[in-house]
Amino acid sequence: MKRVKGAEFIEIVASIVTVIIFILAIGSSISGYIRPHHFKWIALTNVILPVTIISSIVLTIFWLIRRSWGFLLPLFSIAINALSLLSFFQIRGNSNPEHSTDKSFIKVISYNIREFKHFRGEEAAGGISHFIDEQSPDILCLQEYKNSPYLNDNEMDGLFRSLSEKFIQYPDVNSLGLAIMSKHKIVNRGIIDFESTSNRVIWADLIINDKLVRIVNCHLQSTNVDNNNIRGGGFFKTINKLMESNEMRAAQAEEVRLLVDTTAHPVIVCGDFNDTPSSYTYVKIKGRKLRDGFREAGSKLGGTYRGMMGMFRIDYILHTDDFKSNKYISPDKEWSDHKPVISELEYQN
Repeated sequence: MKRVKGAEFIEIVASIVTVIIFILAIGSSISGYIRPHHFKWIALTNVILPVTIISSIVLTIFWLIRRSWGFLLPLFSIAINALSLLSFFQIRGNSNPEHSTDKSFIKVISYNIREFKHFRGEEAAGGISHFIDEQSPDILCLQEYKNSPYLNDNEMDGLFRSLSEKFIQYPDVNSLGLAIMSKHKIVNRGIIDFESTSNRVIWADLIINDKLVRIVNCHLQSTNVDNNNIRGGGFFKTINKLMESNEMRAAQAEEVRLLVDTTAHPVIVCGDFNDTPSSYTYVKIKGRKLRDGFREAGSKLGGTYRGMMGMFRIDYILHTDDFKSNKYISPDKEWSDHKPVISELEYQN
């Protein structure tokens, strides 16, 4: 029996890994267009897309060093996920968040504030409020909004004073709420409640420079998976949680899509989608009608979730063609497990 040499063994293992990564890459590239209810497993490939891409880069280099045509497979794995990569990583100069005084510009902030609970268990409302006041947005969308246990009612009312128009919604003290706050008049509002979950969507119609604009604020189903779950929950239990949450978000995304499609005036969609740019959730909501502010004006890595090594972009500001995003950043603030998302939009007509 012929003995396999060390170099040959490495190539055999690398070949097997290359094929596996290629299959995962194909899954990631099409997962955004397949409803998770129809094929549960394929939705999981978008979750590990960052690992798939990094592995593909390493394998491309490996096969090039070996002077083998094997580099084509991992290179193709990267190429077929190029659109998803552009929604997570952009090579351009820093996006300056300074606010223009031109009335054709609208500054929007979306922020999952984690119930004003700091990672270290400290009061975070003061820091968040001060940050928002410094940024001076025209529109603020908050997810996981809840009265801070560290502040009384008068102190809560004193937060975000520069944003006089407020639509705050949470059904009871145990539910996570949503808030839309604005310098511009709210003339209409609505709620989409998702059955059997604490998630929902709120929307508000604002008059901005004599134009009607609809602001949509979303908080979609969480994966309920974090570093502790992965370490202590078991592999199959974690996978089941991911698949269940994928299906729930898909149905929720379809309702958001319907809201956007049935709105005749300009729309800005903000929120914590709890899903990546290669997911069915993102692709469904964005569709052909909305643009991704990060794709237009973001720079470097776009990760917005501060856990999981900061690899996941799950918070978004999307908008119709009526606007162009000129500035888009996600500063790393420690008050929440999410980064705030800041976009400066310019009217196009």
